[in-house]
Amino acid sequence: MYEYICFTKQGKWKFYADNDIDAMRTALYYCWRDGEDFIKVEFRKGCENYTLSIFHIDNNNHECFTL
Repeated sequence: MYEYICFTKQGKWKFYADNDIDAMRTALYYCWRDGEDFIKVEFRKGCENYTLSIFHIDNNNHECFTL
């Protein structure tokens, strides 16, 4: 299990997941359940850091923005 941090408009919280897909699924479920506004999930382990987000690509004018 790996430790992730979920950031919402209401704050942030730590949780554990087996992989990135499970982390996103878990974060989105708890945000939905608790009525929080999801921003991103971060993974930090030593020097390995990255962010997981949700993006939407608008095919009409090729802009990419975060939901």
